[in-house]
Amino acid sequence: MTYIMTIWFISEIIMFSIMTLFVHLYINQSVELDIRSSLSRQVTSLSDNIVSNNGVLSVDESKIEKKYPDMYIVIIDDKENVIWGSAPEGVRIDTNRSIAPSKVTAGEVSYYYIDRYIKYTMSANGFVRAYVSENDVLRNYIPIKVISFGGATVVFAVLTMAMLYALKRFRYSIKTMETSVAKIGTSQLTDKHMEESGHYKEINSLIKANNRMLDRMNEIFAQQEQFSSDVAHELKTPIAVIKAQSQYVLNNMELSAEEKKSFEVILKQAQKMQELVITLLMLSRLESGDKEDMQEFIDLTEIVSAVCEAEQYKLLDCKIKFKITNISTSETSGNINLVTIAVTNLISNAVKFSRDDAVIEVEIGEIDGFVFVKVKDNGIGMTEDEKKKVFTRLFKSDSSRNSNGYGLGMPIALKIAKKHGGTIKVESELGKGSCFTLYLAKNK
Repeated sequence: MTYIMTIWFISEIIMFSIMTLFVHLYINQSVELDIRSSLSRQVTSLSDNIVSNNGVLSVDESKIEKKYPDMYIVIIDDKENVIWGSAPEGVRIDTNRSIAPSKVTAGEVSYYYIDRYIKYTMSANGFVRAYVSENDVLRNYIPIKVISFGGATVVFAVLTMAMLYALKRFRYSIKTMETSVAKIGTSQLTDKHMEESGHYKEINSLIKANNRMLDRMNEIFAQQEQFSSDVAHELKTPIAVIKAQSQYVLNNMELSAEEKKSFEVILKQAQKMQELVITLLMLSRLESGDKEDMQEFIDLTEIVSAVCEAEQYKLLDCKIKFKITNISTSETSGNINLVTIAVTNLISNAVKFSRDDAVIEVEIGEIDGFVFVKVKDNGIGMTEDEKKKVFTRLFKSDSSRNSNGYGLGMPIALKIAKKHGGTIKVESELGKGSCFTLYLAKNK
């Protein structure tokens, strides 16, 4: 945008300079032609009025001064002597006749002059010379210069304003496109289309192409979500059968140690598969926008206390402790089950990556129209690349490859936060721990 504006502005300056130079040269050329033609006519008329009927030199000074007020007039005889009149101050009289208009300079002032023959006796010839100041003539052209330069300036100003207005509309169209494209990754907005500005055909063509791309992406997302949902539904029944049969065999049949161990492994893995299916179904439900009861009273302090107590109960051989700080009110409304799942995911994630003797700090409060839960651990932390991917579905960092997670906890927590008008922010440094903050819109 800045490049286009700079090129346009430079082009206008060049055009303005060319116009100014052209006007200047045109006026100067016109002045010179006007001086030459006008001076020639006036001196011819002047010479005709000097000769009397008796052939004797006769000059009516008052008449000449009245008729030619801006001219200096000199009469020179055939012996090249000045017999009447005076030249401009500082001009040396050259007695060589100049039939064509000539130019002479005295100091900083230039004069044009021309000679014409006169015959004032029967035997003597002479000529009359008239001088006119270039500045006096140029003074008559000042209005033309003002109008010309003023017109060029007005044209320059109008073009500049038109350029700025066009760029403003162009920038608005581009900004609208940028905003829309920036929201493509948000699943709730994939069905939105960019509106055509109607100002530029090229931009409208680009908008139409982007809208077609959005339609295609929306179709792909819908197919992906439907596939995940369908697969999860289809897996529920066989997993339930595997669990039931494994439990039946373990409870009702006599097995050897190896057989019992094998069935216990089958039952454990079936249980993990069932948890994964339930998680996938929940994620699919959140992405599909299914309506939930969002008017339940939520007290984050109670939820955090309950989740921390449950996690502490699981940590039989671990010395991890929770430090809960409530800095302000933390009440809002929404779906209490979903919020509990999000808080659980954040806290269990902190436990998973903390040392056995660590202290996990949990802060609850309100800020800028949001209630929040901040969970800070002193665990292994994440790299910058892992921070960017932490909310990507099925992503597991290198340090958590062997853990029991599925890489779905953080994506689900983020979906829940957005469903409640909030988000999740993460801060982390490798080897120094991580801090996840869940924000929920506070209802007034």
